Amino acid sequence: MRAFLEEWNLMLSGKFVRKAILTPLILSVFFGYVFSNNQIVKTPIAVIDEDNSLYSQQLINRVNASQYIDVKTILHQDVDPEVLLSNEKYIAVIYLPHGLEQNRYQGKQSNIGFLVDYSVPSATGNLRSAMTEIISIENSTAPTVGKLKALGLVDDQISATISNLALQQRFLFNPTNDNLNFIGIGYITIISLGIIYGQTLTIVPRLRVEGRLADDLKQPIGLLLRVVPYTIVYMIAMIFTLAALKQIGGMRFVASPLEYIVPLGLFCLVSAWLGMLIGWTAKHPLSAAGRAQILISPAFLLSGVLSPIILFPQPIQIMSNLIPATWYFKIFRGMGLRGGNMMYYWEELGVFLLMLAVIFVFLILLITRELKKRNQTKTEETSEEREPSENLSMREQVT
Repeated sequence: MRAFLEEWNLMLSGKFVRKAILTPLILSVFFGYVFSNNQIVKTPIAVIDEDNSLYSQQLINRVNASQYIDVKTILHQDVDPEVLLSNEKYIAVIYLPHGLEQNRYQGKQSNIGFLVDYSVPSATGNLRSAMTEIISIENSTAPTVGKLKALGLVDDQISATISNLALQQRFLFNPTNDNLNFIGIGYITIISLGIIYGQTLTIVPRLRVEGRLADDLKQPIGLLLRVVPYTIVYMIAMIFTLAALKQIGGMRFVASPLEYIVPLGLFCLVSAWLGMLIGWTAKHPLSAAGRAQILISPAFLLSGVLSPIILFPQPIQIMSNLIPATWYFKIFRGMGLRGGNMMYYWEELGVFLLMLAVIFVFLILLITRELKKRNQTKTEETSEEREPSENLSMREQVT
């Protein structure tokens, strides 16, 4: 308890609390504002309509009716599509050739151009899906539409006759593809991890430099409890971060706050102890702080923040399971985005408990080794002190 209170007072006397809480809050406000539009809901495109027919106008209207496409400009003359895409005013250009309507009713094929600016691939995913669906529907109605029109049926009747089944899509859990739900929360979590690592990595080297490590080794539990103050502050910072992102940026978070504290607390404690473990052998606090990159880089690259883990090669996927942040983000997506109950995530919680146990064992081994080294050093010093005294006593006897 003494070590805990000492570390708590040391933490409060420095700038850690302000830095740990204000940094993620400032980032939350920034990301909440930057990603306030969530995604490119309506992708701006241009249409070059050389056919300029009734059917081409109907097709353009269907394209514009898509929830993902916004037809900004319709041109009826030949224009170089690359010129239209050059200044990023449009993301894509659709080219409707001359004779489009005539070919449709005669059962002939028409080649519709769809030129997409793929310099930013993430901005085109919904656009390509929407165009594929539109063309599929048009193709399904093409063979018999002429005959049905000849019978006097209107477009709605023709559509119902040919395509009596309609696929109704529903995007669950992150329907607006909100970047806050993966990039935003991921970046802020990793940055906050860097702050807590900066403190827990230096605990043992700091005590070693100050000459107080020997006293703490006599009470190993007290030494391990030194990370608890930083764990508490990190938890508070992450709770404030989630609240700020939800209120300012509209981030989706539907988990029960009381239930979510459990996995969050385990993740924070695992991270704190891991920092202490990695920094244990450093001879100076500055050299220990430099090891933070060893923990931050894998957490940022391999935990699923930048890209889905399933895209990684199998060995990398296995390696990512050794990173605590990987399991934390799984729980965040499960409880925070999907609204799952904590009982659904016993596997993830079990992994955290296993990590705590493994790190605890390693820390105890390091403590044991440190004690042995110090006992051995004391024994050698005692033997060296005895040798001169024994030599002196022998000389006195001889005299």
